[in-house]
Amino acid sequence: MDVTAPGRELARSFAALGQMTGKTLGEIVAVVGPPNSRAGMAHNTILCQWQANGYHIALLFDAQDRFIQVTSEYCNVEPNKSLVEPEPVSMSIGAILSVLTAIIAGILVLLSHC
Repeated sequence: MDVTAPGRELARSFAALGQMTGKTLGEIVAVVGPPNSRAGMAHNTILCQWQANGYHIALLFDAQDRFIQVTSEYCNVEPNKSLVEPEPVSMSIGAILSVLTAIIAGILVLLSHC
């Protein structure tokens, strides 16, 4: 199970927004979904935060709900290598025959000592 998949998806959604200057909170929410938290700040600004495993972003909006700036962003959405399925190993027929020959030769050696 890849626990950072939701964070990767949220990061992709924000990247799809492109330049956010001039966008309203409503326009951003339409693309990325509602924020996880919203707080009133100084000078009638609003801080909205979105987060999912491996990704967090905080955006500041003015009193008219227009984007001002990204105040914080954290991204660690690489899949856990220990949870990723290994690539299947492919072997040529020649390699398979070599391995089988070595196994058979080893069995014959063991049998000859009995």
